[in-house]
Amino acid sequence: MRNRLVKISLIPSLVLVANVAWAAPELSVEQGTYKFGTVTQGKKVQHSFKIRNSGDAPLQIKKIEVSCGCTAAKPSTSTIQPGKSAQIDVVFDSTEFGGKVLKSVTMLTNASKTPSYTFNMEGTVSEELQVTPRQLSLGSVTPGVAKLVTINVTNNGSNSIRLIAVNVNSNTLQIKSTIGKSELKPGETGSVNLSILGKSESKILSGYVHIVTSSAKKKEITVPVYGTLAK
Repeated sequence: MRNRLVKISLIPSLVLVANVAWAAPELSVEQGTYKFGTVTQGKKVQHSFKIRNSGDAPLQIKKIEVSCGCTAAKPSTSTIQPGKSAQIDVVFDSTEFGGKVLKSVTMLTNASKTPSYTFNMEGTVSEELQVTPRQLSLGSVTPGVAKLVTINVTNNGSNSIRLIAVNVNSNTLQIKSTIGKSELKPGETGSVNLSILGKSESKILSGYVHIVTSSAKKKEITVPVYGTLAK
């Protein structure tokens, strides 16, 4: 009889332990991707991702990792009680970007099913000054034979912009430049024409072309140049 009573008295404790073991935080995300459309270069894009703890134990935000220094993220709280909500505030600085962009923010939590979750911000950054191509690949350069290439600059802004000068930085290339159109009205495209020679003592050719402008947002456009010297 005594043994039977001991066994019966253990049942409530076992039930309590089982309930504690099942308690766990769960992460619910309202929308994991934010599409911000098209913004002008230099604008800061801000968005708040909404999250919720759908579990039955406190949800801890352990860490937030961003894809680059252009993006900042901060949670409204580091602990979310069961049934409560919070938000992850994200800011993307578009100053150094152009064209289509995708930036991510990864959140690490103690959620049992999804301890790691990645938020995305995607869209297009419209540059005031758009350069084509962004880099010059010369390929194989024959010694003593100049390569003629053109860099196009388009004014996507609302004010006229001047192409003031072209500076060159290279120890392996001789580059001569001429500006085809110095003043660009909104919507106009100008060109910078280059005559490039590879120095005979160099096998790997590289350098930079710096286009100085009157733009307050982008005072200088840098275009990398590279190639190899033909045997």
